[in-house]
Amino acid sequence: MDWSTILVIAIAILSHNFLSTRASVYWGAIIPASFLAYCGWVLFTKHQILIDHPIKAPLAVLFVLSIFIVEWGVGRDSYKKKQEKELNKMKTRDI
Repeated sequence: MDWSTILVIAIAILSHNFLSTRASVYWGAIIPASFLAYCGWVLFTKHQILIDHPIKAPLAVLFVLSIFIVEWGVGRDSYKKKQEKELNKMKTRDI
């Protein structure tokens, strides 16, 4: 694995984390949907050279997708906690 691949993965993870904590739920779906589209393109085109085992590739895709979904859930929880904290601050200032 070279540095450019590591850089792309790091940017994808950081941007997914950022988008998962936004107000709209759908922003967090951009990176997983892009990942699935890319994996579908790789699996169903002539890039079969990258796949060395028929079960290994779908398991890897499901593993990475599960990581994205868990991170999405963590981001949503973080957004909700931040929103509740802001509401509590507003309530204490009104009283």
